[in-house]
This record gives sequence, C-alpha cells and structure tokens, in this order.
Amino acid sequence: MRLAAGLVALAGVALAGYLTWVHYDENALVCVAGGGCETVQQSAYATIAGVPVALLGLVAYSVVCGLVVWDGPAARLAAAMIAFVGLAFSLYLVALQLFVIDAVCPWCLVNDVLVAPLLALLTALRLRT
Repeated sequence: MRLAAGLVALAGVALAGYLTWVHYDENALVCVAGGGCETVQQSAYATIAGVPVALLGLVAYSVVCGLVVWDGPAARLAAAMIAFVGLAFSLYLVALQLFVIDAVCPWCLVNDVLVAPLLALLTALRLRT
C-alpha cells in the first residue's frame, strides 16, 4: 500500500510539474481541441497571491512523497492531512472550472481527481498502524 501511495504521489508530482511548467511557458501546453486548457490556465483562478495553483500542487505532492518515504506515524498523519486538504481544494477547483470559468482543462481534472485515491491509500496506511 505504501508503494502504491508513493506511485500515485509521484504521478501527482509529474502532472503538477507539467502544469507548473505550462504556467511559465504557454507554448509547452499540449491539449485537446476546444481551448479549455488555455482558458483555465489563463484565468484569474490559476494563481493565488501570485503563486501558480499548479506549483502549490507540485509542492504538496512532493511533500507527500517525502512523507511516504519517511513512513513514521507523524508522517502518515501529515500526509493524510495534506491529501485531505488537497481533495477539498481540488473539489473547489473542479467547481470553478465547471461553474465559474466555464471551461475544463483535462490535465487539471486528472490532477484534481488523482488526489482522491491518494487520500484513500494514505488513510488506509494511517489506519493500518
């Protein structure tokens, strides 16, 4: 289970890393037709206090990776808490895409959905001890 949590967190690092890169280099964006990616990436909701939301995700996934490697009781609790906050924030971001921005970025959705199985795995690890 720990390996699975680590792999999901690494997938999150890769995806959030790509979205962070795209934030700084719009030419790197590879997206399906329809313009949803560009619209979401350029919206006012793509940053918080000047910090890209994708960068926040990259940091969170990276910290969770480190905590999974550490694997102590405090690390398991911290990782699960980060994933819980991440899931709540992801639900907010999905709602923004669907109801406020009126555009959907598939990369962003995958990133937002990825946190749910991560939370499930981290919670199971936490309860297993």
